[in-house]
Amino acid sequence: MNKTNNNIGKRLDLFLLESLKENGYSNFSRSFLKDNWDNLISVNNSFPKPSYKIKSEDKIEINWEKIKEVERNTDRSEKIIGEQGELDILYEDKDFLILDKPKGVVVHPGIGNLSNTLANKVRGYLEEQGEYDKNLKRVGLVHRLDKGVSGIMVFAKTPSMQDSLQKQFENHTVKKIYLAEVEYKSVNPDFERLIPNEKLDICSEIEDIENRKFVFDKSWYNVEGYIGRSSKNRIKMLFRRYSSNNGKKAISYIKPVSKNSLLISIETGRMHQIRATLEYLGLYIKGDTLYQKTKGKKIPEKIALKSVFLSFYDLNNEYFSICKI
Repeated sequence: MNKTNNNIGKRLDLFLLESLKENGYSNFSRSFLKDNWDNLISVNNSFPKPSYKIKSEDKIEINWEKIKEVERNTDRSEKIIGEQGELDILYEDKDFLILDKPKGVVVHPGIGNLSNTLANKVRGYLEEQGEYDKNLKRVGLVHRLDKGVSGIMVFAKTPSMQDSLQKQFENHTVKKIYLAEVEYKSVNPDFERLIPNEKLDICSEIEDIENRKFVFDKSWYNVEGYIGRSSKNRIKMLFRRYSSNNGKKAISYIKPVSKNSLLISIETGRMHQIRATLEYLGLYIKGDTLYQKTKGKKIPEKIALKSVFLSFYDLNNEYFSICKI
């Protein structure tokens, strides 16, 4: 992006800090940027120091994927305060905890925001039970749901379980299914042909694909492509069928169970993968004002997307699955 004269002479780290705040990263600091500077921002296809002064006609590109990765991987476990709060516990044993996350709740603290998240409440609960292990990273977190998304999540209670789950997520052996309530802008004709005349039984469809060990037949619409940051709206992600410079491989399977309800299974875990993929197909999730509008700037607090199925293997290598519609 070519920047206006308003930024000429400005330090690059200050420019990045302001850009981050404009895009919802309001808790980053200059010292944090300095400690994590590598490959965060380029100028004319090179990566200068934080003190670089912006010149006229400089081409500046912020690496939003790297920003997200740095924020996600920052371990602030010792600073996460245990808090009392209601948890909807679906299942628990000595190694892991299955929760039903409500919409509008942040999963894990961000930089400068260390309270009132699901992780705070999980730590408070485990401490109250005398089961909190200080060797856990990020209070046992192994995956996330966006703030506006609800549904099934797993937290590890032991470091060995956390390590096992992390490897299963990396190897794509964890299976997840989401339920989305959608509306249409337009619709891909091949996808439209899969919409049933009468509503299908959601539980039966999930049971069927689980029994078939997630081998998807033609009733599931396969969408493969690449997801990267949108150049027109830096808050959004954009799905493309073909590779681009900033895109990462994304694979999704989608099954309409009614005209306005979809089951979705994702093999890759890209940022906003479901939302960006549905936008490509001419659909958007109810309540998702960010993807409903081309230039939407506000991240919605709640959207009609729910994690309804999760499966993995426990430490005894026994299969575990849970479903809640």
